[in-house]
Amino acid sequence: MVINQLVDLLPSGEARAAAVAQRLGMSRRSFVRQLAKEGVTFGEILEQLRQRLAGRYLSDARMSLQQIAWLLGYSELGAFSSAFKRWTGRSPRQARKQQFSPACE
Repeated sequence: MVINQLVDLLPSGEARAAAVAQRLGMSRRSFVRQLAKEGVTFGEILEQLRQRLAGRYLSDARMSLQQIAWLLGYSELGAFSSAFKRWTGRSPRQARKQQFSPACE
């Protein structure tokens, strides 16, 4: 349920615990407590979702890096690029280039 709410909220830049909690009819405090019971944090869920979506979006050559950054809730391309590099060790541009270049044999 949290992921479904986040997917809707990411592009608007409103992907915050309080916004998700409100959509789920909970207080922020209860929401965070419930996540803790399940052994996760809001930040971990958000980060994992962004990683998965970034990979999916980068595989679509029609999407610009700016569009991808926006869809993931980043206000600037630089913030997305930094996060992606932290996750994978390479830039989104490098990842996309490697994804679409023919395999060396």
